[in-house]
Amino acid sequence: MKELYYPVALKLKGRTVLVAGGGRVAERKVKTLLGFGAQVRVVSPRITPLLRRYFKSRKITWANRLIKPSDVKGAGLIIAATSDAAVNIMISRWAIKQGALVNVVDRAELSSFISPAIFSKYKATVAVYTHGRDPALSRDLKNFLKENWDVFLSYRDRL
Repeated sequence: MKELYYPVALKLKGRTVLVAGGGRVAERKVKTLLGFGAQVRVVSPRITPLLRRYFKSRKITWANRLIKPSDVKGAGLIIAATSDAAVNIMISRWAIKQGALVNVVDRAELSSFISPAIFSKYKATVAVYTHGRDPALSRDLKNFLKENWDVFLSYRDRL
């Protein structure tokens, strides 16, 4: 039987989150984390144009290099989003050794937490996950709920 994940909502405002990687997946994670008030540190020799803009406007910090074990120190939450599976495995090991929560974006079995598909609208944030078994289903269900959210609220007289 695969692992089951206990859903929890974390207060990230002011907390340091390390994102290893600078590609599109990392960009998506960073954008979401910033939306929840996290202090984001990116470590990657290359970053997307949007991440570069975040860095120049001081929304994130960026170490322009490969990740090393000392990078995980001080981060309570770590996201491994590099394109190198071996590097992501090392990051997972370093994080677990430090007692930090880690998410390897494409390897639930190496992660101590998974990121659900989320959207926020009005007063609610909706998170959908399938215990890491079917991320596409999580994404599709999130999109369905997002597209039908106003209809749902209108039935509940909440708009």
